[in-house]
Amino acid sequence: MNKKRSRPITNLEEFERAIKLASLEDSELQIIEYVRFIGTFSQPSLIKELRIKSKPPILSRICTASRKIGIHMPTHFKKVREWSEMVSAEGVRWDGDLICSAAWNIDGKRLCPEEGTSQFHIFSVHQELFQGFD
Repeated sequence: MNKKRSRPITNLEEFERAIKLASLEDSELQIIEYVRFIGTFSQPSLIKELRIKSKPPILSRICTASRKIGIHMPTHFKKVREWSEMVSAEGVRWDGDLICSAAWNIDGKRLCPEEGTSQFHIFSVHQELFQGFD
């Protein structure tokens, strides 16, 4: 069941500055820009839509990029990591929560195979980072 906890909201200016300082690889930046545009995604959908290799896994690339960005916004990244661990069904943090998080349905269930709600884990970019209407 979805543990209702307030997510630390990312300051957009701080995030944009951190991206510029993070020395992201082109593929990491491509993934971040795409998920910020599309809004919701699964790992297989990103592989198909971006035509990139499945190894290393895209979710791992999002984590790596998030850690690089988090170095340049350490106070916020620490809060995100604490929140991530608190809301995790497994009690572990996921660094990708800086950018996006697991999506939930109206019944409070994660959209994932384990919940029987989706074939794949579905993620949603955080609202303040969404750029799909720009």
